[in-house]
Amino acid sequence: MKRKNLIFVILILTTILSSCKKDNTGQIVNGYTQIGELKLEQLQMPEVGEEIAVITTNMGVMKLRLFPDVAPMAVENFTTLAKEGFYDGIKITRIILDNLIQSGKHKDYGKGKSIFGDFFEDEFDENYVHITGAVGLTKFGGSSRHGSTFYIISQGGLKQDYIEMMRQMDEGGQSKDRIDAYEVLGGIPRLDGNYTIFAQVFYGIDTLMEINKVEMDPLNDAPIKDVIIETIEIVPFEGVK
Repeated sequence: MKRKNLIFVILILTTILSSCKKDNTGQIVNGYTQIGELKLEQLQMPEVGEEIAVITTNMGVMKLRLFPDVAPMAVENFTTLAKEGFYDGIKITRIILDNLIQSGKHKDYGKGKSIFGDFFEDEFDENYVHITGAVGLTKFGGSSRHGSTFYIISQGGLKQDYIEMMRQMDEGGQSKDRIDAYEVLGGIPRLDGNYTIFAQVFYGIDTLMEINKVEMDPLNDAPIKDVIIETIEIVPFEGVK
């Protein structure tokens, strides 16, 4: 009986999530996402001097705060490959409208690359979730093994009924900060606990959302317009300019 009830709840949530969305990805000022009173640690600005990633594409720039304490292997793999120039010149290979963009495959590494000699395991933290701008790792072959291939969540906003249901199901208010973040930025809650989150876009959400609008060619399963990652630089954060 409990299993049937759980399936029923999942079906309701899926129906609400796929219905009309609340267009709300937070305010953007000079390229930076303004989060106001949101307390989720994932959304806090990096400290001056903290290592960040700067993704320069042919459609604009995105800056990522990295989470080495939460996903150390994922961050080390990503930053090491970036410094080696692994990502320079590769394409955004997958775009799902109002969902995510994906990249990280190299012509010499069709399945992605791991600096550890083998693909590595999941690194989960329940406080790091799939809000818009979250950067996570895809799974190799459907397993819990990862390499260089990453995605960035680009969901435009959740319906308010869905947010209210999340709050009603949040016993003791333990997930309040996460739900507040989903309400302001949108995201894909159903992915939480299933994929590794290792970074967050704090600058260039507008670039992210523009890339997400690029049309896909259904025959080739690739964007009709090439979106190129020109460089990924790992640099110290110099503060808001």
